[in-house]
Amino acid sequence: MDEYVYEDMRELQDKHWWFRARKEILTNVFGSLPLPEDCDILEIGCGTGGNLRMLGGFGRVSGMEMHEEAVQYTRETTGIDIRAGFLPDNVPFENKFDLVCLLDVVEHIEDDHSALQSLTRLLKPGGRIVITVPAYQWMFGKHDTLLHHFRRYSKRTVRELVATSDFEIQRLTYFNALMFPLTILAFITDSLTPVDKCTGYEVPPNWLNSLFYNIFRLERFVINSLNLPFGSSILMVSKPVA
Repeated sequence: MDEYVYEDMRELQDKHWWFRARKEILTNVFGSLPLPEDCDILEIGCGTGGNLRMLGGFGRVSGMEMHEEAVQYTRETTGIDIRAGFLPDNVPFENKFDLVCLLDVVEHIEDDHSALQSLTRLLKPGGRIVITVPAYQWMFGKHDTLLHHFRRYSKRTVRELVATSDFEIQRLTYFNALMFPLTILAFITDSLTPVDKCTGYEVPPNWLNSLFYNIFRLERFVINSLNLPFGSSILMVSKPVA
């Protein structure tokens, strides 16, 4: 991603309704996993560190990020072991982890098949991978171009991706379903607008930010028990094939 996107991320990750509610939803997901008490966690593509505190509630956290300035910033502000690297060929960790997270990261990687396969050597026996990605290729638009996405996914294409790896899917669901109508409206608005600015990229007014946050975060109550039939994002939990 471009330098200014990382700068924006520093400001958005603790304020924007999407980042805040997603962390609450993922907290419930991680809390449902059979993780050991002495858990080692790696977040790949940790950006400017918005998820690291949340992940730290479940064990010892390390991070990997390809952008050197983001690595330095996140290391300095969190005190966590953050290393520069990228998938599939430059992973700067030799140790193994109980949980590896790629939270809206895989869509940034051109060779997603090789990237997923490269994760096998990072997992301890019984380890888990949690991946989130944006949904529906037909919604590929200005937001994706801004963030240098190669693609969006469906449940079918996620299954096809995993089928070429040494992993098996344990959980696969859409999420951000309650806000999906507004996501479609934003996509249509952006498609009809000639400027490059993306709808929803900036933090909305406080009252609207709070409203969207409280709607989206409701999904934390159902994320572990229901497979949502649609949504603007996809969640996958997988483990190595036995």
